[in-house]
Amino acid sequence: MTISKYIPAPVPTLCPKLIASVKGQTESFLSYLLKTNGNSVYFHESPILSNFRKALGEDITTRESSPSYSTRNFLSFTETVPLSTYEDYRPYIDRFFQTPRRLPDVSNLLSPGVPVYMVSSSGTAGGTAKFYPKYRHPPTTAPCTIKAMRSIHPISDNTAGTYCIIFNLRCSDLLDVVDDKGKVVVKTPLCIGSGAGFRAFHQWKAENDSELMKMKGTRVCRETSTLMHGLFALEDRSLEMINTLFSTYFVDLMRLIEEYWDVLLGAIEHGIIPRLKGSEDVYHHLQEQWTPNATRAAELRAVGRDTRVPGWAKRLWPNLQRILGNGSGVFSRVVPQVHHYAGPHVSFQSAGLTCSEVWMGQVYDPRDLNLYKMSNDDLFEYLDITLTENSASLKRGWEVETGKSYELILTTRDGFWRYRLSDVVEIAGFDPSDGQPVIRYSERRNVSMRVAHEFVTEKELLKATQFLKDTLGDVLEFTVITDDRLLPKAYGFLVELKSKLGPRAKSASSCLFEYLKSTNEGFAYYASRNLIAPPTIRILTPGTFHCYREWKAGNHSVGGGQIKVPTITTDEKSVRWLLSKVIKETSIASNGKKGLNNSQNIHIAIMGSDEPVQESAQLLCARIHDVKDVEAIMDLFRVHGHTGTYQSKRALGTYKTWARIANKLLIPIDTAIMHEASGTSDEYLEKIN
Repeated sequence: MTISKYIPAPVPTLCPKLIASVKGQTESFLSYLLKTNGNSVYFHESPILSNFRKALGEDITTRESSPSYSTRNFLSFTETVPLSTYEDYRPYIDRFFQTPRRLPDVSNLLSPGVPVYMVSSSGTAGGTAKFYPKYRHPPTTAPCTIKAMRSIHPISDNTAGTYCIIFNLRCSDLLDVVDDKGKVVVKTPLCIGSGAGFRAFHQWKAENDSELMKMKGTRVCRETSTLMHGLFALEDRSLEMINTLFSTYFVDLMRLIEEYWDVLLGAIEHGIIPRLKGSEDVYHHLQEQWTPNATRAAELRAVGRDTRVPGWAKRLWPNLQRILGNGSGVFSRVVPQVHHYAGPHVSFQSAGLTCSEVWMGQVYDPRDLNLYKMSNDDLFEYLDITLTENSASLKRGWEVETGKSYELILTTRDGFWRYRLSDVVEIAGFDPSDGQPVIRYSERRNVSMRVAHEFVTEKELLKATQFLKDTLGDVLEFTVITDDRLLPKAYGFLVELKSKLGPRAKSASSCLFEYLKSTNEGFAYYASRNLIAPPTIRILTPGTFHCYREWKAGNHSVGGGQIKVPTITTDEKSVRWLLSKVIKETSIASNGKKGLNNSQNIHIAIMGSDEPVQESAQLLCARIHDVKDVEAIMDLFRVHGHTGTYQSKRALGTYKTWARIANKLLIPIDTAIMHEASGTSDEYLEKIN
């Protein structure tokens, strides 16, 4: 069976010829690695390579020598080099950030010479940023990466056609390397991986940026940058392709075009660039490139901004043929929205599987957004997720089994380690042309959530939100937090909907509860013991996750398109930010009952025996919806003159009123409190009675 007459289906097993092919590719890589990186500082000093150095024995004599490759050395590598983490080579990376950055101190740290780029991971999923040096290697050592880059930047079938390619090429710093006399001899750009790859492919050196770009914006925010791309793209009727690298960025682009439709069309018609936040430094330069185009503006007005009918992008750009962007993993959430914008006559293709450390895989079938052929530019090994987490459990490319899941372990040309990527993939088969594994991306390893003693993975949570379509409505994006407003705790889903709330939204929580119990034994067990409450679902204002990416990009100084919305959000700052965007709750946190109608809970919170103001406020905060700030609720207590203890029936009645309003209108309790404080609660009670 074949996927199409052009693309053969992956084969389930390897024949002897293909096994030999994959082995040969692996041995060729290790031979190159030993020859080039065998005389690096890391190779000769790293504690985790001590057993490997002993196994090589007399093959290593001096710091300047590199071991030659042999089958014995390959076995020594597989048997003695342990799994590693970033902390194992952080001391060597840190040398590059010490000042002065002397050439003898930073040469040959991990690979020969000085890095041509220092890549920073985004740190966008909640972790701290990491840094990866990228060295210069012969083009013949990276055929997969070069092929992938060419597919991202194809030659137009129509010579008059244009592309909209949005990459972040910003260098956050140029790291000066000096000689013994203090003279700068090398400038190493510090940037994100996609930008470094784009620059390397086009041979754009950071020190020549002034020749490529006359003006450079220093304060342009992500929304302004996206809008400017949208404006120039919208004016160009001949646009054939949009490449945003990540599918979420394409959705953000289209939503901003829709939101600022009148502003953008006015700019196209009259030839005046809108003055947007942060564009002051480059405004006059942009205006010089801009001319009025009343004909195009009229054409766009005829199209209109009604996005309800699929294919709005095709109507805006009649020549549009394809959209490129990663659509697997966390980015798969917005794929339905991408297809809605694109319509049936525009293809949506993945740009490939990549990470800050390395290009992982190229698209195997352009029509399948989650099917990748693993790259052999670097060495990938596979850790069976059912086995002990050590190097003895590793499988090579010819040893993996179709249908099984593995964590990817990486050894790059830029180092000498077996680095845990924490990415789990499922083997879909093997490329019949050369035997390389073909995989589907599954999830991040050890990323799970618990409120009792269960474990629910991000993959299970993603499937759970897809289950909500018939009750809550189409979920565009989401994240999950621990909802600890009441005991027992609950899984708190914060969701942004594609359109309006579904007709059965009130039953979404109970349906989600039953789904999680049916798919996760641990969840079902602890839920049956009343240690997990039904999930809570809070609706976020439209555009929240676009704003989240902009907010995160500003905090991390990275490209907004690279920002990943984590399936599980734990850091308090992000949780507070997201909760500030809640506009409605479809279910109320409770103990299996209507928590805000439970007068016993309110009575416990308010009628405690001679408790001071602060303790009563804290108790109330622990039991009612969306009030976390003790001082704020103390002020609200004082609105009604209750400054001591709260034993009066008036206090109990007041809070029961607030709770009743909040519960009936599905609004936060603090919103209801403010209506009560301003004397409008009677008006709201009239509406709900």
